[in-house]
Amino acid sequence: MMGIPYKEFRIRVDELKSSLAEIRGLDVSIGYIVEEWEEPPGPTPFPSIATLRKWDHVLLKRYRPLYLPYCDLCCLCTYGRCDLSRDKRGSCGIGLSEQQSRLVTLVCAIGASTHASHARELLDKLIARYGEDTPIDLGGEVYVEMPITRLVTGVRPRTLRDLKIVIEYVERQIVQTLASVHTGQEGSWIDYESKVLHLGMLDHVALEVADVVQVASLNMPKADPNAPLVDLGIGTVDTSKPVILVIGHNVLPSAAIIDYLESLGIRDKIEVCGLCCTAHD
Repeated sequence: MMGIPYKEFRIRVDELKSSLAEIRGLDVSIGYIVEEWEEPPGPTPFPSIATLRKWDHVLLKRYRPLYLPYCDLCCLCTYGRCDLSRDKRGSCGIGLSEQQSRLVTLVCAIGASTHASHARELLDKLIARYGEDTPIDLGGEVYVEMPITRLVTGVRPRTLRDLKIVIEYVERQIVQTLASVHTGQEGSWIDYESKVLHLGMLDHVALEVADVVQVASLNMPKADPNAPLVDLGIGTVDTSKPVILVIGHNVLPSAAIIDYLESLGIRDKIEVCGLCCTAHD
């Protein structure tokens, strides 16, 4: 498999004199440096929208989507609203099946963008705080640190720096896929559904990046079978104390709150709890 493609490798020499030559103003830039490693490369590292399209079509023809439209109108552009009921088509030529797939693509792009944005924020802020060379160490018993990232991109990450190229890939693909939702860009339901599968793959990569970054940087349990468990459920909240509730993708504020309370020595006097993802983290 392919190793880490490091970006922005640059050497600048203002002046160099030797017995062989005299060089001034030498500026060498290299886009990527690829480290080879022991596993053979896969056939589709960093796949684009079209890379797995044929295989998506095989799956989607075998397992066809069932559409149960909750709305037979299209209101996504200024040509509309367009009535797509009873096999009618919109001003751009789109039919109801294509419109339903288009909406699913849009919804999946929204979800993948949310997770990618969360992963990007974690990566940037934790690199700023702990440095790009922070190792990705998930514990002594973890030999495949990021299986989804390895599978999709062919990258074996060693440090936080190595994840920059991964999250950039995810962001670029989400933007390209979302562009297909624009009026008149795509007219095939099966190609929209292929893009849905592509977005689902990207979403899992982004989630893995976010999860690994916080585990590697915030001193979370690493392959520890004896890690203490946290009680879940609304009944576990001690409302006799002041309560701080953190909701959604908010690992960094949660960690900062707990660190601050511990620094003041009042951690046991304040109830910190979370909803959704923060509860698990």
